[in-house]
Amino acid sequence: MTTQTARLIRKTRLSADTSDFAFQLASGTFAGLEPGAHIDIHLGQGLMRQYSIWDWSEDHRQLHVAVKREDNGRGGSRAMHDLAEGTDLQVGQPRNHFKLQDDDRYVTLIAGGIGATPLVAMARALATSGREFGIHYLTRSMDLAAMDGAFRELNLGARYHLHCDDTDGPLDLAALLESIPADSDVYTCGPEPMLTALLDASSALRGGKIHFERFAAATNADNTTTNGFEIEISSTGAVLPVGPDETIVDVLKANAIDIDVGCAEGLCGACMVDVLDGEVDHRDGILSSDEQASNSYLCTCVSRAKSPRLVLNL
Repeated sequence: MTTQTARLIRKTRLSADTSDFAFQLASGTFAGLEPGAHIDIHLGQGLMRQYSIWDWSEDHRQLHVAVKREDNGRGGSRAMHDLAEGTDLQVGQPRNHFKLQDDDRYVTLIAGGIGATPLVAMARALATSGREFGIHYLTRSMDLAAMDGAFRELNLGARYHLHCDDTDGPLDLAALLESIPADSDVYTCGPEPMLTALLDASSALRGGKIHFERFAAATNADNTTTNGFEIEISSTGAVLPVGPDETIVDVLKANAIDIDVGCAEGLCGACMVDVLDGEVDHRDGILSSDEQASNSYLCTCVSRAKSPRLVLNL
């Protein structure tokens, strides 16, 4: 996986638990800077995490990510918050599995907590293009509304709605979906309980589609069944067994088949490959239900097979 050297040039506290991190490349520019994109940040000792990009400079040498500190998390946010300004580290090039579609549909953005970061970039792009849209930013309290200032700097007026649970009470998501224009799309990112509630209320949406990005793989995935299966490499015809305790990535690497790996949790898409034949047991958190149903690709770090064999385009 290609990386570049970037320096943390500025760290700014946004709320009680969230800070903004501004990174600048030592040379060259970032490619693929667009709303919804995220970046791999290598934090040393094999620790790599992905963060959504919410802003960047016109010359594409600098970008911003906002990170919520999770003391009981997997260590990435603690390592990020421990970084000192002036630190050099390796970063990947931006990748995007949460693209803002280029059409004329009305758009509603629903952001939950730190999930607001990709939606700030979307709101900026929508405002610049003149498209009609609205945004709802959901937080537990005003002191945790880390991205409120970024939204307000866009001068969105009545298009922007901040909802704080402690003062406004629980938001009726079904009523919100019923209130938006027919045949319009929703883009949402936030914690799993919010996404689950929103998807459960999706029948209230009058046409259109819900596009979402998760922080974790779907909790309703059946990860208990771990039968073995086979993968076939289309370029060579080699058939390789994948044991119950192995991942596809494990088997590929053991057989000297190089493949990029990012989060290893089915959230970043770095290890995704095309599937030419077979039925996939999807266990990722980035593909939509329609994309999963197509059986056209899978995340090799977490997904498995429902059929005895998968033919991979490798």
